[in-house]
Amino acid sequence: MQNTGGEPLLDALERHWGQYRKRLRACRQTANEDNVHELRVSTRRLMALIELLHALAPQATLLRIRKSLKKQLDGFDQLRDTQVMLFESAKSLPILPELEPFLAQMHCCEQRLLLENQSFIVSLYQPKLRRKLKKAGKHFKTQTADIDLKQALPSAIDKIYSVVINRYEALDPANPASIHHLRIAVKKLRYTLLATQSIDSALPETNSSRLKSYLTRMGDIQNSVVMLQTLELFFEHRIPAEIAQHYRHQQQELIDAFMKCCSEILEFRQKPGNELFSSNVTHQSATTSDA
Repeated sequence: MQNTGGEPLLDALERHWGQYRKRLRACRQTANEDNVHELRVSTRRLMALIELLHALAPQATLLRIRKSLKKQLDGFDQLRDTQVMLFESAKSLPILPELEPFLAQMHCCEQRLLLENQSFIVSLYQPKLRRKLKKAGKHFKTQTADIDLKQALPSAIDKIYSVVINRYEALDPANPASIHHLRIAVKKLRYTLLATQSIDSALPETNSSRLKSYLTRMGDIQNSVVMLQTLELFFEHRIPAEIAQHYRHQQQELIDAFMKCCSEILEFRQKPGNELFSSNVTHQSATTSDA
Protein backbone atom coordinates (compact mmCIF):
# COMPACT_ATOMS: atom_id res chain seq x y z
CA MET A 1 0.00 0.00 0.00
CA GLN A 2 1.30 3.44 -0.86
CA ASN A 3 2.19 5.70 2.05
CA THR A 4 0.00 8.66 1.14
CA GLY A 5 -3.33 9.18 -0.58
CA GLY A 6 -6.67 7.44 -0.34
CA GLU A 7 -6.60 5.65 -3.71
CA PRO A 8 -6.25 2.14 -2.22
CA LEU A 9 -9.54 2.74 -0.43
CA LEU A 10 -11.18 3.86 -3.67
CA ASP A 11 -9.89 0.72 -5.40
CA ALA A 12 -11.41 -1.35 -2.60
CA LEU A 13 -14.64 0.60 -2.93
CA GLU A 14 -14.82 -0.24 -6.63
CA ARG A 15 -14.30 -3.95 -5.86
CA HIS A 16 -16.99 -3.98 -3.18
CA TRP A 17 -19.39 -2.12 -5.45
CA GLY A 18 -18.79 -4.71 -8.18
CA GLN A 19 -19.45 -7.53 -5.71
CA TYR A 20 -22.66 -5.85 -4.56
CA ARG A 21 -23.84 -5.53 -8.17
CA LYS A 22 -22.96 -9.20 -8.85
CA ARG A 23 -24.98 -10.37 -5.84
CA LEU A 24 -27.87 -8.12 -6.77
CA ARG A 25 -27.98 -9.60 -10.29
CA ALA A 26 -28.02 -13.10 -8.80
CA CYS A 27 -30.96 -12.13 -6.56
CA ARG A 28 -32.86 -10.71 -9.50
CA GLN A 29 -32.48 -14.03 -11.30
CA THR A 30 -33.30 -16.21 -8.27
CA ALA A 31 -34.27 -14.62 -4.97
CA ASN A 32 -33.60 -17.73 -2.90
CA GLU A 33 -32.34 -17.70 0.69
CA ASP A 34 -28.66 -18.17 -0.24
CA ASN A 35 -28.65 -15.38 -2.81
CA VAL A 36 -30.42 -12.99 -0.47
CA HIS A 37 -27.90 -13.83 2.26
CA GLU A 38 -24.97 -13.15 -0.07
CA LEU A 39 -26.53 -9.84 -1.12
CA ARG A 40 -26.94 -8.84 2.52
CA VAL A 41 -23.30 -9.68 3.23
CA SER A 42 -21.99 -7.74 0.23
CA THR A 43 -24.20 -4.78 1.18
CA ARG A 44 -22.80 -4.78 4.71
CA ARG A 45 -19.23 -4.88 3.42
CA LEU A 46 -19.92 -1.98 1.08
CA MET A 47 -21.54 0.00 3.90
CA ALA A 48 -18.59 -0.66 6.20
CA LEU A 49 -16.13 0.64 3.63
CA ILE A 50 -18.26 3.73 2.98
CA GLU A 51 -18.35 4.43 6.73
CA LEU A 52 -14.58 4.03 6.85
CA LEU A 53 -14.18 6.56 4.04
CA HIS A 54 -16.46 8.95 5.89
CA ALA A 55 -14.47 8.50 9.11
CA LEU A 56 -11.26 9.46 7.28
CA ALA A 57 -12.72 12.31 5.21
CA PRO A 58 -16.31 13.25 6.17
CA GLN A 59 -18.73 14.26 3.46
CA ALA A 60 -22.52 14.35 3.31
CA THR A 61 -22.73 12.35 0.07
CA LEU A 62 -21.21 9.29 1.75
CA LEU A 63 -23.80 9.49 4.51
CA ARG A 64 -26.62 9.64 1.96
CA ILE A 65 -25.22 6.58 0.13
CA ARG A 66 -24.94 4.71 3.42
CA LYS A 67 -28.55 5.63 4.29
CA SER A 68 -29.77 4.25 0.93
CA LEU A 69 -27.89 0.98 1.42
CA LYS A 70 -29.14 0.64 5.00
CA LYS A 71 -32.70 1.04 3.75
CA GLN A 72 -32.10 -1.73 1.22
CA LEU A 73 -30.64 -3.96 3.92
CA ASP A 74 -33.56 -3.35 6.28
CA GLY A 75 -35.95 -4.37 3.52
CA PHE A 76 -34.90 -8.01 3.97
CA ASP A 77 -35.19 -8.12 7.76
CA GLN A 78 -38.79 -9.30 8.02
CA LEU A 79 -38.27 -12.18 5.60
CA ARG A 80 -35.08 -13.24 7.33
CA ASP A 81 -36.76 -13.19 10.77
CA THR A 82 -39.74 -15.12 9.43
CA GLN A 83 -37.54 -17.83 7.94
CA VAL A 84 -35.61 -18.17 11.22
CA MET A 85 -38.87 -18.53 13.18
CA LEU A 86 -40.24 -20.95 10.59
CA PHE A 87 -37.20 -23.18 10.99
CA GLU A 88 -37.29 -22.95 14.80
CA SER A 89 -41.00 -23.68 15.15
CA ALA A 90 -40.83 -26.60 12.69
CA LYS A 91 -37.92 -28.06 14.67
CA SER A 92 -39.81 -27.72 17.96
CA LEU A 93 -43.21 -28.92 16.72
CA PRO A 94 -42.71 -32.58 17.79
CA ILE A 95 -42.31 -31.52 21.44
CA LEU A 96 -44.56 -28.45 21.25
CA PRO A 97 -47.63 -29.38 19.14
CA GLU A 98 -49.30 -26.16 20.32
CA LEU A 99 -47.02 -24.41 17.82
CA GLU A 100 -48.92 -25.82 14.84
CA PRO A 101 -51.10 -22.73 14.16
CA PHE A 102 -48.06 -20.47 14.58
CA LEU A 103 -46.10 -22.60 12.12
CA ALA A 104 -48.94 -22.36 9.60
CA GLN A 105 -48.96 -18.59 10.02
CA MET A 106 -45.20 -18.40 9.47
CA HIS A 107 -45.57 -20.40 6.23
CA CYS A 108 -48.16 -17.90 4.98
CA CYS A 109 -45.98 -14.96 5.98
CA GLU A 110 -42.97 -16.41 4.20
CA GLN A 111 -44.86 -16.89 0.94
CA ARG A 112 -46.23 -13.35 1.07
CA LEU A 113 -42.82 -11.86 1.84
CA LEU A 114 -41.11 -13.86 -0.91
CA LEU A 115 -43.50 -12.32 -3.44
CA GLU A 116 -43.02 -8.86 -1.99
CA ASN A 117 -39.24 -9.28 -2.04
CA GLN A 118 -39.23 -10.04 -5.75
CA SER A 119 -40.65 -6.58 -6.43
CA PHE A 120 -38.37 -5.04 -3.81
CA ILE A 121 -35.24 -6.54 -5.39
CA VAL A 122 -36.21 -5.26 -8.84
CA SER A 123 -36.42 -1.74 -7.36
CA LEU A 124 -32.88 -1.86 -5.97
CA TYR A 125 -29.81 -0.23 -7.51
CA GLN A 126 -31.05 3.07 -8.77
CA PRO A 127 -28.50 4.50 -11.27
CA LYS A 128 -28.31 7.67 -9.19
CA LEU A 129 -26.67 5.65 -6.41
CA ARG A 130 -23.78 4.86 -8.74
CA ARG A 131 -23.50 8.52 -9.72
CA LYS A 132 -23.40 9.54 -6.06
CA LEU A 133 -20.66 7.00 -5.43
CA LYS A 134 -18.52 8.35 -8.26
CA LYS A 135 -19.02 11.90 -7.04
CA ALA A 136 -18.09 10.94 -3.48
CA GLY A 137 -15.04 9.06 -4.73
CA LYS A 138 -13.67 12.06 -6.61
CA HIS A 139 -14.16 14.28 -3.60
CA PHE A 140 -12.55 11.71 -1.28
CA LYS A 141 -9.50 11.46 -3.56
CA THR A 142 -8.98 15.22 -3.29
CA GLN A 143 -9.59 15.27 0.46
CA THR A 144 -7.10 12.48 1.15
CA ALA A 145 -4.29 13.37 -1.25
CA ASP A 146 -1.83 13.74 1.64
CA ILE A 147 -3.26 11.22 4.08
CA ASP A 148 -1.00 8.50 5.52
CA LEU A 149 -3.20 5.40 5.42
CA LYS A 150 -0.82 3.33 7.53
CA GLN A 151 -1.53 5.71 10.39
CA ALA A 152 -5.09 6.76 9.53
CA LEU A 153 -6.60 3.28 9.16
CA PRO A 154 -5.65 1.94 12.62
CA SER A 155 -6.88 5.17 14.17
CA ALA A 156 -10.26 4.90 12.42
CA ILE A 157 -10.63 1.24 13.41
CA ASP A 158 -9.65 2.11 16.96
CA LYS A 159 -12.64 4.44 17.21
CA ILE A 160 -14.98 1.65 16.12
CA TYR A 161 -13.43 -0.70 18.66
CA SER A 162 -13.88 1.88 21.42
CA VAL A 163 -17.63 1.79 20.78
CA VAL A 164 -17.48 -2.01 21.09
CA ILE A 165 -15.73 -1.68 24.45
CA ASN A 166 -18.25 0.86 25.72
CA ARG A 167 -21.13 -1.45 24.83
CA TYR A 168 -19.33 -4.45 26.28
CA GLU A 169 -18.97 -2.60 29.58
CA ALA A 170 -22.72 -1.83 29.49
CA LEU A 171 -23.69 -5.50 29.12
CA ASP A 172 -26.53 -6.58 31.39
CA PRO A 173 -27.59 -10.25 31.23
CA ALA A 174 -31.03 -9.21 32.48
CA ASN A 175 -31.40 -6.90 29.49
CA PRO A 176 -31.07 -8.70 26.11
CA ALA A 177 -31.20 -5.32 24.36
CA SER A 178 -27.72 -4.56 25.75
CA ILE A 179 -26.42 -7.71 24.05
CA HIS A 180 -28.06 -6.65 20.79
CA HIS A 181 -26.42 -3.22 21.02
CA LEU A 182 -23.03 -4.88 21.45
CA ARG A 183 -23.80 -7.15 18.49
CA ILE A 184 -24.41 -4.16 16.22
CA ALA A 185 -21.07 -2.61 17.18
CA VAL A 186 -19.14 -5.88 16.77
CA LYS A 187 -20.76 -6.48 13.39
CA LYS A 188 -19.58 -3.05 12.23
CA LEU A 189 -16.09 -3.84 13.53
CA ARG A 190 -15.95 -7.19 11.70
CA TYR A 191 -17.08 -5.83 8.35
CA THR A 192 -14.73 -2.85 8.64
CA LEU A 193 -11.81 -5.19 9.32
CA LEU A 194 -12.78 -7.30 6.32
CA ALA A 195 -12.81 -4.17 4.18
CA THR A 196 -9.42 -3.17 5.57
CA GLN A 197 -7.95 -6.58 4.79
CA SER A 198 -8.95 -6.16 1.15
CA ILE A 199 -7.02 -2.90 1.02
CA ASP A 200 -3.69 -4.14 2.32
CA SER A 201 -2.87 -7.82 2.77
CA ALA A 202 0.10 -6.81 4.91
CA LEU A 203 -2.25 -5.61 7.63
CA PRO A 204 -2.56 -7.96 10.63
CA GLU A 205 -4.89 -10.96 10.48
CA THR A 206 -8.38 -9.93 11.57
CA ASN A 207 -9.42 -13.23 13.16
CA SER A 208 -12.66 -12.79 11.28
CA SER A 209 -13.86 -16.32 12.02
CA ARG A 210 -13.63 -15.67 15.76
CA LEU A 211 -15.59 -12.46 15.42
CA LYS A 212 -18.16 -14.31 13.32
CA SER A 213 -18.55 -16.98 16.02
CA TYR A 214 -18.92 -14.27 18.66
CA LEU A 215 -21.60 -12.59 16.55
CA THR A 216 -23.42 -15.88 16.00
CA ARG A 217 -23.84 -16.38 19.75
CA MET A 218 -25.35 -12.91 20.10
CA GLY A 219 -27.46 -13.45 16.99
CA ASP A 220 -28.98 -16.59 18.50
CA ILE A 221 -30.02 -14.56 21.52
CA GLN A 222 -31.60 -11.88 19.33
CA ASN A 223 -33.43 -14.57 17.34
CA SER A 224 -34.83 -15.86 20.63
CA VAL A 225 -35.98 -12.36 21.59
CA VAL A 226 -37.77 -11.92 18.25
CA MET A 227 -39.32 -15.39 18.56
CA LEU A 228 -40.79 -14.67 21.98
CA GLN A 229 -42.05 -11.24 20.95
CA THR A 230 -43.75 -12.68 17.87
CA LEU A 231 -45.29 -15.52 19.88
CA GLU A 232 -46.67 -12.98 22.36
CA LEU A 233 -48.40 -11.14 19.52
CA PHE A 234 -49.63 -14.29 17.79
CA PHE A 235 -51.18 -15.72 20.95
CA GLU A 236 -52.41 -12.27 21.98
CA HIS A 237 -50.20 -12.28 25.10
CA ARG A 238 -51.56 -15.64 26.24
CA ILE A 239 -48.78 -17.98 25.13
CA PRO A 240 -49.41 -21.61 26.11
CA ALA A 241 -47.37 -22.35 29.22
CA GLU A 242 -45.31 -25.12 27.60
CA ILE A 243 -44.24 -22.83 24.73
CA ALA A 244 -43.41 -19.91 27.01
CA GLN A 245 -41.39 -22.10 29.36
CA HIS A 246 -39.48 -23.73 26.50
CA TYR A 247 -38.39 -20.52 24.78
CA ARG A 248 -37.71 -18.54 27.95
CA HIS A 249 -35.52 -21.38 29.22
CA GLN A 250 -33.77 -21.55 25.84
CA GLN A 251 -33.13 -17.81 25.87
CA GLN A 252 -31.71 -17.90 29.38
CA GLU A 253 -29.36 -20.75 28.44
CA LEU A 254 -28.12 -18.77 25.45
CA ILE A 255 -27.54 -15.66 27.56
CA ASP A 256 -25.76 -17.61 30.30
CA ALA A 257 -23.47 -19.31 27.77
CA PHE A 258 -22.64 -16.01 26.09
CA MET A 259 -21.90 -14.19 29.33
CA LYS A 260 -19.35 -16.86 30.24
CA CYS A 261 -17.28 -16.05 27.16
CA CYS A 262 -18.30 -12.47 26.34
CA SER A 263 -14.91 -11.11 27.45
CA GLU A 264 -13.33 -12.71 24.37
CA ILE A 265 -13.95 -9.42 22.59
CA LEU A 266 -11.27 -7.82 24.78
CA GLU A 267 -8.68 -10.07 23.15
CA PHE A 268 -8.95 -7.99 19.99
CA ARG A 269 -7.41 -4.93 21.66
CA GLN A 270 -3.99 -3.69 20.56
CA LYS A 271 -1.02 -5.52 21.96
CA PRO A 272 2.32 -3.78 21.53
CA GLY A 273 4.03 -4.46 18.24
CA ASN A 274 1.71 -6.55 16.15
CA GLU A 275 -2.00 -6.28 16.79
CA LEU A 276 -4.94 -4.45 15.31
CA PHE A 277 -5.61 -1.34 17.31
CA SER A 278 -3.66 1.68 18.48
CA SER A 279 -2.20 1.74 21.95
CA ASN A 280 -4.64 4.30 23.34
CA VAL A 281 -7.11 1.44 23.98
CA THR A 282 -5.96 0.37 27.43
CA HIS A 283 -8.62 -2.10 28.57
CA GLN A 284 -7.13 -5.30 29.95
CA SER A 285 -8.23 -8.63 28.54
CA ALA A 286 -9.88 -10.87 31.11
CA THR A 287 -9.04 -14.56 31.24
CA THR A 288 -11.89 -16.79 30.07
CA SER A 289 -12.49 -20.50 30.25
CA ASP A 290 -12.16 -20.64 26.45
CA ALA A 291 -8.84 -18.80 26.29
